[in-house]
Amino acid sequence: MLDVGIIKELQANARMSYRQLARKFDVSVTTVSERVGKMVRSGLIRSFTIIVDPEKSGPVLCVAFYIRIENGSDPKEVGQRVSGVKGICYTYQTVGLYDIIALGSSLNKQDFASMMREVGAIRGIREVVPSMVLDTIKEDPRHPVSITAELTK
Repeated sequence: MLDVGIIKELQANARMSYRQLARKFDVSVTTVSERVGKMVRSGLIRSFTIIVDPEKSGPVLCVAFYIRIENGSDPKEVGQRVSGVKGICYTYQTVGLYDIIALGSSLNKQDFASMMREVGAIRGIREVVPSMVLDTIKEDPRHPVSITAELTK
């Protein structure tokens, strides 16, 4: 349960100090440091980061590409190629109408068109349906943590 609590607190505020976490959970700073270190080494915690509001950081277009791959193509390989396109931030292999969904940012319409051409030219892609985000309704990278046992034994 300590690991789950630490993760939830860090998701709410990644700048929270180990000392603050230790006080909150009534454990030593060393315990918090060791638990976080184990979660990082195990890959459970991938990184500590900031989230920038694109509307406040300068003009930027949030874009999505819905991709169908050709029969016989490997979705992971195609997804890796898509991930290499400048501006692509997230690439997901999916089940449903599309095989891959890629999300990214572009500085302007010309940049978006360039991304579209580059993604469309990738070997193994049958169809790309582009989309541009008009407004953000919800954006929350905090994935729920519901594991009841310790996460890193």
